[in-house]
Amino acid sequence: MIEGTTSLRFLADAGPTQVRRALLTFAIVIHCAACSDDAALPAQGDADLRRRALAAGLAPMPVEPVRPTENPYVAERVSLGHHLFFDAILSGPRDIACSTCHLPRFGFADGRQFPSGAGAEGLGPDRTDPAPWPLRLMPRNSPPVFNIGAYGRFGTVPTTSGMIFWSGSAFGLEDQVLTPIAADNELRGMTYAKAVAVDSVVVRLRAIPAYVAHFADAFPDLFAAYGPDPARLVTTQTLRLALAAYLRELVTPHAPIDAFLAGDDAALSRIQKDGLELFIGKANCVACHTGPVLSDFQLHVIGARQMGLGRDTTPGDDLGWGEHGGTPYSFRTAPLRQITETAPFLHAGTAETLEAVIRFKNAGQSEHARVATGSLDPAVRPLGLSDSEIAALVAFLEALTDRTTTLQPLFLAPASVPSGLEIPK
Repeated sequence: MIEGTTSLRFLADAGPTQVRRALLTFAIVIHCAACSDDAALPAQGDADLRRRALAAGLAPMPVEPVRPTENPYVAERVSLGHHLFFDAILSGPRDIACSTCHLPRFGFADGRQFPSGAGAEGLGPDRTDPAPWPLRLMPRNSPPVFNIGAYGRFGTVPTTSGMIFWSGSAFGLEDQVLTPIAADNELRGMTYAKAVAVDSVVVRLRAIPAYVAHFADAFPDLFAAYGPDPARLVTTQTLRLALAAYLRELVTPHAPIDAFLAGDDAALSRIQKDGLELFIGKANCVACHTGPVLSDFQLHVIGARQMGLGRDTTPGDDLGWGEHGGTPYSFRTAPLRQITETAPFLHAGTAETLEAVIRFKNAGQSEHARVATGSLDPAVRPLGLSDSEIAALVAFLEALTDRTTTLQPLFLAPASVPSGLEIPK
C-alpha cells in the first residue's frame, strides 16, 4: 500500500514526459512478464501432453525385438536371412524374391494397390499384372514388415507370436515365413506343385556352396555336430529360422515420437503436437492404435471399401477374420510405424494418401457394399474434424517414421546374393 501510494504521488507530481516514460517502462515490464509466462507454458503443456499420450497407451518403440528361445540373435543368421530375403532363388521361376513385394524404397511394401507375384515383370507401381491364369494379383494390399518383432497377439504386448496378416490368420514369423514359397500367386508360380515347393527350394540352396557356407556360419551348433553336410545344414527348419531372424531385426525405434515420449519437447513440431492432441483426444485414434507399434492387434469392422479379385473362397469379396470363423469383414488394426512410406492404405489399398484414410475415418460411415454403417465397430463414428485438424493428424503420423535407422545396411538390399540372380530392389 505504501509503495502504491508513493507511485501515485510520483505520477501526480511528474511532468508529461516523465509520466510517459513511467507508463512505457510499466508496459515493457508487463509484456516481458507475459512473454516469460508464454515461454513456460509450452514446456508445461508438452509435459502434460506427453503424460496423457503415455496414459492413453502410446509407448516408445523397443530397441530390441522379442526373440523366441528357439531363434536367438545370431549375427550370421540375420545376415543369411537378409540375403535370402532378396534372393529370387526362393521363387519357382527364379525371378521373384520376398523383396519384390517388400521393397525398401516403398517402406518394405511395394507401392501398389495389390501385389503382383509370379508371372509378372518390373517392380513397384510399374510391375505388370501376372499371366497366364491361374497366376493372379494377390487379394490384399502388401503389408510392410517393419517391427514385426514387436507385434502383439490380440493385445499390444510384444510377443513372438504376433498377429501378422490383415485377417489375423497368421501368428509369429517362424510359422509364416515359408508360406509365400508355396503360394502360386506369390513365389511358387507354376514351376512345381505346392506340396514340394519348400523342399524344392531347399534342394536348390544345398547346391550353392556359398549358401552352404552361410548356413554353417548361421547355425554353428549344426556345423559342429555334422560338419559341412548340406543335407544337415540346409533344411526347411534352418531356412525358416534364418528368414524369421532377419525380419525380426527390422526395428525402427528412433522416430520423432519416440524422442518426444522420452522427454525431448523439440522432437515434434507445433502442428505435430496438435495432431497428437487430436490422436489421443477428439479423433480418438487410440481406441485402436495404441502400444509401441500403434496397433491393438484386434480385429475391427471399419467398413473400408472392397476391391480386387477377393479371396479364393469368396471371389470378389474378402471376409477378413470372418474367413476363419471370426466376425465377417473385420480386419486387424494396421500398425502405424513408418506409415508415411507405405501407401496405399487399408486392406484393399483403397486409400491413396493418409489424408484420404483420415477423411474416411472422419466420416464414420461404411464404404463397403455389404457392411451397414450400423454394424461398424463402436469406435467408428463421425468425428467432426476440420480440414486443419485433418492436416494436423497427417503431420503427427509423419512423426511415426524413423528416417535414420532405415539407412543402415540391414534395411537395404545386399550388394549381391549367393545365387548370382538379379536382386529385386
